[in-house]
Amino acid sequence: MTDTRAPGGRLRLAVIAGLAALALGVGPLVQPTPVAAGTADNIEASLMAWVNADRQQRGLVPLRKYGKLWTLAGDRAATMASTGVLKHPSCLSCMLDARGIQWYLNGEVIAWTSWPWGSQAAESIYKSWKASPEHWNLLMSDRFNYLGVGVAYRKSNGTTWASIVLTESKDRTDPWARMTSVSRSGDDITFSWTGADRKLQTHTAGLKNYDVQLKRDSGSWRTIRTGITATTLTLWNRAHGHVYKLRVRARDYRGNVSGWTTKLKIWVP
Repeated sequence: MTDTRAPGGRLRLAVIAGLAALALGVGPLVQPTPVAAGTADNIEASLMAWVNADRQQRGLVPLRKYGKLWTLAGDRAATMASTGVLKHPSCLSCMLDARGIQWYLNGEVIAWTSWPWGSQAAESIYKSWKASPEHWNLLMSDRFNYLGVGVAYRKSNGTTWASIVLTESKDRTDPWARMTSVSRSGDDITFSWTGADRKLQTHTAGLKNYDVQLKRDSGSWRTIRTGITATTLTLWNRAHGHVYKLRVRARDYRGNVSGWTTKLKIWVP
């Protein structure tokens, strides 16, 4: 644990990394009353953006946001703010397991500061983590691929409390797909698209295939291809006097599926 003091505010921080898991049930944690709507979200977004900007400068892949980790980090910050105690959980691995969060490696950095709530508190916390090799090595690790960020405010003494929970986990991020072109030759239509799996620092599953849906005029979407690897499809001998619309979605090797793309359409006169 490192204790850093600076003019205008006091800050304390701590770091933990875990490698082993035990089974333990964890109940819900109470969030303190928010100070200002949206402010906590802004601080959390800033901390994540700064971490990822510094990772990219070092040739690392940005850490991906994961909802369950975000909720856990928020609960961790809320617990510390409500108790006024900067402390890691006795078993972070157990908390991850209890919330159904798969992991190979996990870690947490925490801190509190008395700098004013908002951007000053965020900057104080981040600069202190950045100045501490112990914390910085964790945030800049080439093993972690997901994070959750949480901050909370202790109104009684005007302090801000923060937690970043990190994991090395299997790919749980959806791939992406995008329609690129449509053309017609007589009554034949050719649609094209592209897509990829979103790169992680580790365990990127890789793009597997696409599903394709077609709609004619104002009718219903109809699946015409599943699990194809092609990125071009020609529909032959289309009936004249109709609008044809096509959209696709991508799937990776972990089974993560993207949303449907924005449709492309063409009129066959």
